[in-house]
Amino acid sequence: MDFTADEYARRDADRLREILSGPPVTWVFLGDSITQGVKHTHGHRGYVEHFTERVRGELGRRGDAVVNSGVSGATTEDLLPEFHWRAGRFAPDVVFVLFGTNDMVAGEDGVRGFRYRLDQVVQRSRDVGATVVLQTPPPVLDEGQRNPRLLALYAQAVREVADDLGVLLVDHAAAWQAAAAEAGAEVAPSGWLDDAFHPGARGHHQMTLTLLAALGVLDPDSAVCSLVVDDGVGANA
Repeated sequence: MDFTADEYARRDADRLREILSGPPVTWVFLGDSITQGVKHTHGHRGYVEHFTERVRGELGRRGDAVVNSGVSGATTEDLLPEFHWRAGRFAPDVVFVLFGTNDMVAGEDGVRGFRYRLDQVVQRSRDVGATVVLQTPPPVLDEGQRNPRLLALYAQAVREVADDLGVLLVDHAAAWQAAAAEAGAEVAPSGWLDDAFHPGARGHHQMTLTLLAALGVLDPDSAVCSLVVDDGVGANA
């Protein structure tokens, strides 16, 4: 059956609510080093690990499987030929997709291809029966082939795919932009980035809060949500 974008959005929202109150499911996270959570958290938890603690621990969904298929340095172009290995073989119920930080190295001319490939990732995820959640990449500093202007273009491409296909969106880029403006910072409050484009431990926790809010399971009284990450972890932005 073919659905319109609005019908997909309503169906997926209902399905996520059912998933969170139903039998065990498999959650798969696709992305690059930010999703993999290596090095730049300095031994602290990455956002996927925080998510796992919140869902399997605090929400009591012990039977759920959370698969982190993030690969450092990966792009959407790398993902497509590896989709079955990184996602399909797990028969996921929910697929989270976070790309753009490495894709933007292709520059402004690469946005169109990025958007097409993101569309394909959504379609392939739906073909294996998964509900898809798209995430915009968090902001970057101006360094080398990455800069805030390109980040904005690639983040907007994610938003447009989400809108066109009726996919739930977790907008880290917008959340960080709002927080930076409130803090009087360039692109992110102090300590959220560990270098020019990798979130540190504080940044990962903030990503967790944005993700949990989008899923409707943010609780300021929970240990995960109320965690205060050491200010000494991460670089100033």
